[in-house]
Amino acid sequence: MDMGFDVNEFIKYVGALIALLDPISAVPLMLSLTPGYSARDRVGVAIGATVTVFVALLVASWLGEEILAFLPISVDLFRVAGGLLILLIAISMIMPGAGHAPAAPAAPEHNPAIVPLGIPLICGPGAIATAILFANHPDPTWSSMEAHGAAIAVATLAVLICLLLAVPIERVLGKTGMRVATQVMGIILAAVGIEMIVGGLTDHLGWVTRAEP
Repeated sequence: MDMGFDVNEFIKYVGALIALLDPISAVPLMLSLTPGYSARDRVGVAIGATVTVFVALLVASWLGEEILAFLPISVDLFRVAGGLLILLIAISMIMPGAGHAPAAPAAPEHNPAIVPLGIPLICGPGAIATAILFANHPDPTWSSMEAHGAAIAVATLAVLICLLLAVPIERVLGKTGMRVATQVMGIILAAVGIEMIVGGLTDHLGWVTRAEP
């Protein structure tokens, strides 16, 4: 790494990424998105989502600013798109169909590891924007991709550990607990999705929010 590598800056970057990725909150999300999956399938989803997060953040560090400028896509509009996707997922979790719980698939037809679990539920606009910002940080620590790769690897390792814990958690909850947890997480996800949509539109359009009295 560069001789100007600063350990404090490195820890700050890792801490920011872990806080934004919020791997602990990803545990119930993965359980909700993988009903009926076997323990082996769920481990595969955990690994796939972790790899997705790692690659997305690495690409954001390397080419993020150029990609957004080329398309062009603002981070604010990325938040709106992610919020819409999350809201649609939340609605399907709360109302799976005529008040009946979705049948557990014998073999998963869709792997949620990449979308929506990896992106945007875990690796959302905040984490991507942070990776882009640190890639353009004036501190010498970030003058080489080795520093970015190491920081991202540490953060995504925390994600992998938390997602793998979802397997024993599912055994404890059982089918009834999973059904309740899915609907509760759907309500929470709906709120998160709406917040992302409103926040993205507010920043993009320059709306001024009214201060509370």
